[in-house]
Amino acid sequence: MSGYEGFRGRRLAVVESMLHDAFYDGIHRARDHGAEIWLLVQGEEWYTGGGPIEDHPLGRVDRVLHVDTHDWRAVVDALTDTDGKPLVDGVLSFSDYHTEATARAAEALGLPSQGLAAVRAANHKHLLRAALGDDPANVRWRLVTDAAEMDEAIDHVGLPLIAKPPSEAISYGVRKCATREEAHTAWTELSAIRHSLRGQPRPGHVLVEEYVSGTEISVESMTVDGATHFFGATSKDLHKQTMLEEAHSFPVALGPGLWEEVRAAVDRTLRAIGYRQGPAHTEVMLTAAGPRIVEVNPRLPAHMISTMVTDVCGTNPHLDAKLLALGAPHTPEGAPGRGTAGGAAVTVLFPDETGEFTGADGVEDAERLGVTVRFHHAPGDLVADRLDNSASVGFVYARAADADAALRLAREAAALIRIHTRRTAP
Repeated sequence: MSGYEGFRGRRLAVVESMLHDAFYDGIHRARDHGAEIWLLVQGEEWYTGGGPIEDHPLGRVDRVLHVDTHDWRAVVDALTDTDGKPLVDGVLSFSDYHTEATARAAEALGLPSQGLAAVRAANHKHLLRAALGDDPANVRWRLVTDAAEMDEAIDHVGLPLIAKPPSEAISYGVRKCATREEAHTAWTELSAIRHSLRGQPRPGHVLVEEYVSGTEISVESMTVDGATHFFGATSKDLHKQTMLEEAHSFPVALGPGLWEEVRAAVDRTLRAIGYRQGPAHTEVMLTAAGPRIVEVNPRLPAHMISTMVTDVCGTNPHLDAKLLALGAPHTPEGAPGRGTAGGAAVTVLFPDETGEFTGADGVEDAERLGVTVRFHHAPGDLVADRLDNSASVGFVYARAADADAALRLAREAAALIRIHTRRTAP
């Protein structure tokens, strides 16, 4: 894989991280290509569970800086010299809770960014809805700031509906409400959430959206100077009861006409919010009336989706995004068929019960089928303590001739694995 010479001799600041190996590996690959990496964290325990950062994959950076990463001014202060000049060539974040502060810091430092307004619109989902306006890919919506507004919101969007915090991630707090009573209950529960999962204050507002049925996919893309390159679409299989993401495959075989329609909807959305550059993971519902935008994530996707893009398209989105953040001339050109696999898939491993993760059976049997099994929890960790996508303990990753074959293989292997937990004291 060529085209990554632009890392050599450049210094990149990474603000926080997501918790999976793909994000750690992305940092290590940039260092392999000659970049110097500074990691800014508010607290190491989020990643290490109390252990030393030196023993964690994120510890393999050039410098670890302890900074209030919720405060863009603190990020700027950590990255400037006594004359106010940047100490780094770029700064970026793939953590949903820090992309906004990072974009603001980048602009204050005069460094490349996705654009502060674009990141704000992506992170605060009511701003995305407002930016889309009467675009056919938008849905009916209301931002509810008081209980007295709920009935009008329900009447406007209709039932069933989706209620969720407007500024959260990993599907935390998302509710499907079939009745008016369920919608009011969702308001009561969600409006009581006054801090994000990473501790940022929240006003308790609730976003109420029209429920649209269909097939949900995500679209993986990279924007350069306002022009978006599309790698392809990823399937998203959801658990029928919990609505958690259970499996993904790439690339989804959409017909040419449908793929063009989806690409156009995502392109209009990224242009509507003024997305300048960088990766986007856009969730789209394919409905009988056409594609509908669910949300935009101004970052790389989790669940090893970027690994699938690398293997299928022959480009590494983690490296592409970092080069763009450094301001290096770079045009991602990956596309299906250019990589080492025709298709790839991942199944997500969830424990059956909350508790202390004690281990797993069947891993060797699964790997004999030719898959890779990765865990992002270690024995002793508490798992499944929230009903969101962070409840997973690991992944089964498969490559095959096409996405469907890879998904079948990943599912077959995952069925051999049993996750064990031990009950803990309440």
